[in-house]
Amino acid sequence: IGYSMFFLSSSFVFVYCLVRESSGFLVVTPSKYRSRIVTARKADINERASKLDESFEIATTVAAGAVMDCISRGKTLIRIDFDTSNGDATYTKLKNSLEFTRYVAANLATRMLAQDTNSQLCLFFPDAGAAALAAQQWKLGTPEAMLGANVNLKSFPRDKPSKEDSNFLVICPRASEASAVEILIDDVARTQQKPTVLINPELVDMGTTGYGFAGRRLKQRLLDELTQAYLLKTLPWGALALTYPNLYSVYQEDANAPDGYKLLTTRPTLPNGEELEEIYAEYNKNDDDGDGLFNNLATGFSKFADGFSKL
Repeated sequence: IGYSMFFLSSSFVFVYCLVRESSGFLVVTPSKYRSRIVTARKADINERASKLDESFEIATTVAAGAVMDCISRGKTLIRIDFDTSNGDATYTKLKNSLEFTRYVAANLATRMLAQDTNSQLCLFFPDAGAAALAAQQWKLGTPEAMLGANVNLKSFPRDKPSKEDSNFLVICPRASEASAVEILIDDVARTQQKPTVLINPELVDMGTTGYGFAGRRLKQRLLDELTQAYLLKTLPWGALALTYPNLYSVYQEDANAPDGYKLLTTRPTLPNGEELEEIYAEYNKNDDDGDGLFNNLATGFSKFADGFSKL
């Protein structure tokens, strides 16, 4: 009995070793083991990594494409986050989101019209003043209009969606618009199954209430249902990116990399600020010149950052 058990045990180890070896993980020596693990890790990281777009125009095109991909897979509650403020406290999200919104809306309207000649894209703004400012800047209603005739602008809380509106963009909704946004979503996205995209939502006021009871309820009712189609967030040392259906990808500025940045890791869920700093620390713990990266940033951004200079 003892011999049989030993034979089975040995067979199991032998088979296990073959499987692990064929998948690129088994090693004979410690140095080979480390080499294989590093190779496998790099392959896993890159397989579903989201690319870091090199310019504003590319980012808007990719974001629109990701939204269309979500819609094609039956998603009706969608989210886009685009934040190139790099932590600047003077950054006004609504004002600096208008240009991004215009490009994305124009791209989406064209794509949607190609699929359905009756398609209407409705943009909801936080208030009438914001909608009026956008209409003026985009020269709507004039021969020089920057958006097509199948795009219309509305605002909370007075305006209501019309039956002709088939797709919706909700621009920078704040905590004060949370109730109105939920009503809109219940009506058009959940009941009528019309795609609704939230751009740079801030429905929970972290500075005032944070994720208290009301914030957690809103997160459960709405925020957790949103599919992240696109995300680009600049960091002091790099950027966080996602393009649906790929993974959240963390990049670091690197003057020696061909594109000016390198991929550190990927995550299936959105990493918070603390987790991002832990990722940075983990991948830079053996850096002999800890201040080198920040010195590079002080003297000028990489090719990636330069591509967003218009913002």
